[in-house]
Amino acid sequence: MGTPSLRRSRLPGTAAALILPLALLTGPLSSPAHSAENVRVLADGQTVRLTAAETVRDALHQAGVRLGEADEVTPALDAALPSDGVVRVKRISFVENTIEVKVPYRTIVRPASKGNKPYHPTVTGEGRNGLKRVRYRAKVVDGQEIERATLAEEVVREPVHEIVTSRKPLALGSRGAYAGKRTMAVMSTAYDPGPGSCGKWADGRTCNGKRAGYGIIAVDPKVIPLGAKLFVPGYGFGIAADVGGAIKGARIDLGFNSRAGAFQWGRKWVTITIID
Repeated sequence: MGTPSLRRSRLPGTAAALILPLALLTGPLSSPAHSAENVRVLADGQTVRLTAAETVRDALHQAGVRLGEADEVTPALDAALPSDGVVRVKRISFVENTIEVKVPYRTIVRPASKGNKPYHPTVTGEGRNGLKRVRYRAKVVDGQEIERATLAEEVVREPVHEIVTSRKPLALGSRGAYAGKRTMAVMSTAYDPGPGSCGKWADGRTCNGKRAGYGIIAVDPKVIPLGAKLFVPGYGFGIAADVGGAIKGARIDLGFNSRAGAFQWGRKWVTITIID
């Protein structure tokens, strides 16, 4: 009698019993949707926390966020949610506006007649700024303007250029032209002809009889001679035509026509050019 063959199962009972629970533990291979704790939509300065969502579009829908035509969203609408679960929305709009802009005048230097002194440049024509109207389109992101594009410009008033004559070549500064002998760093202050600056007995006249105001500068005569023509950056030309009890050494006091103008100048160091 032959030996009977034995039929064996491919998987022992104990091994088969282990495979089913392992499959249940591992679950599907695809990633689950983000939980409510890590899905956030940042829009309009607010953060909205969501229930689970699969795509950016789903997240915006659940948060009640509607996109405008130019708005930007990161990541893209049909993309899966990023690993950090954060969706950001930028509100973008374009607005058109019209403003008026100053057109600065230029200083034009012309040769003077032979009768002029060498270091006496003379303003023969006062300058006046022009004006133009500018229409532009601005890009606004989350309420902040970030860039402008000019659409059209219209000149409302042409500038009147300043004319300066001189026998000597002139150096052009930001507020004028001069042919100076020397420069000096001084502390500058400002005043106006009224009693607020000059006291209640002020008559609006300087020590040598000139009318106080813009272009009249108080100096220490031991440092800057009276009658000298000065160029002050940011102020322009002026005449050393007054003195003051507090104006000693390297100091000057600039005349203005109004108290507001004097206050706006304040107190600052400047490097002046003494023309003569």
